[in-house]
Amino acid sequence: MASMVKIGSLFLNLDLVVRVDDLFLRAKEDRLVVYFASGDEPLALTGAEADDLRTWLNTVATNLRQAADPEAGDR
Repeated sequence: MASMVKIGSLFLNLDLVVRVDDLFLRAKEDRLVVYFASGDEPLALTGAEADDLRTWLNTVATNLRQAADPEAGDR
């Protein structure tokens, strides 16, 4: 069974996702861009859909900077 998440009315197959860019960190733009292994056109999410995916990603992803330096979170 594919690993699926639901964002609004969209179902996203995580097995096909290779990268998600959060443009808020670089350009202060409330947009996530999802790239697929198939090379299909990237999917851009904004507004509530971007917020929902961003929140979920932040809960399941490991922050490598904090993992490399556990005391960095206290700074």
